[in-house]
Amino acid sequence: MIKEGFHLEIEAAKESQLDLLVSQFSPGNPMFQYNRYNVQKNGDGLYLIAWINRIPIGHFLLRWSGPQDAPVTNNIDINQNAFLEAGLTIDEYRRMGVATAIILEGERLSKEKGCTHIGLEVGVENPEAKRLYERLGYKDWGYGEFEISWEYIDHNGNKGIDSEIVIFMQKSL
Repeated sequence: MIKEGFHLEIEAAKESQLDLLVSQFSPGNPMFQYNRYNVQKNGDGLYLIAWINRIPIGHFLLRWSGPQDAPVTNNIDINQNAFLEAGLTIDEYRRMGVATAIILEGERLSKEKGCTHIGLEVGVENPEAKRLYERLGYKDWGYGEFEISWEYIDHNGNKGIDSEIVIFMQKSL
């Protein structure tokens, strides 16, 4: 699935890589990468990066505890429930197994950590990602859609809020 001659590596982000990750994944919102790395630094998860020939091409934040979104925490027990947050694969590497490789590594690490389930949220306007997650065994949680929101900082340093309607999906490990 990965282009011939390329070797895909998945590893936790390193602090020394943050500027490169910002330039590759979020030049308009540098705090995105730093916030993800801080989750790892605080021991609350791992910021998993997919690399090909020392170029970062994809990522997921793996948290050791499920999402903190009230619609989820009010309906399911997130203890021992790892959570994959906001994955991304660079366009030219999509449909080559990058996201699958990161997810499978996240599942392996979560099981190793003692988690019994793993979940993720997928935008209702992203049916392609939902199909991928279903192929990997993730199931719709059955409680419907809900809105998530996050803060961002633009090129001029202005703060803003963005949001998305999602569903939660999970699978047993």
